[in-house]
Amino acid sequence: MADLTDLVALARRHGTYDVEAYAFVGEGLRHASKHLGRDAAEGSDRHLDAPELVDGVLDLATARFGLLARQVLRSWGLRRSEDVGAITFHLIDDGIFGKRAEDSLDDFSDGVDFDTALLEKARTRVSRALS
Repeated sequence: MADLTDLVALARRHGTYDVEAYAFVGEGLRHASKHLGRDAAEGSDRHLDAPELVDGVLDLATARFGLLARQVLRSWGLRRSEDVGAITFHLIDDGIFGKRAEDSLDDFSDGVDFDTALLEKARTRVSRALS
């Protein structure tokens, strides 16, 4: 992942999302990769598809921010899967992330409802903690 200086410049250039959103999508990618067991894989075996990346971002947000995840993500401009896709493709365009030839921004269209997914993930985490 790029250093913070690069991400600040990227966020300023695009002007839509906070720099924290760019950093968090990168963290979400690493989180999902590790969770899915792809962090040790090589080449294209490491690749995540759009739903896996979005799920990783939402899972990490819930783990880190709990019931405040929705508000934190919204404060950075992340409200839906398409926002994660836009950031992902900004990072791809800057050479920070890679992609397969068949990957498209459209892969992030019609993704999960963030509010519903975050609430469900929070409920699951609370249930596990109480068990």
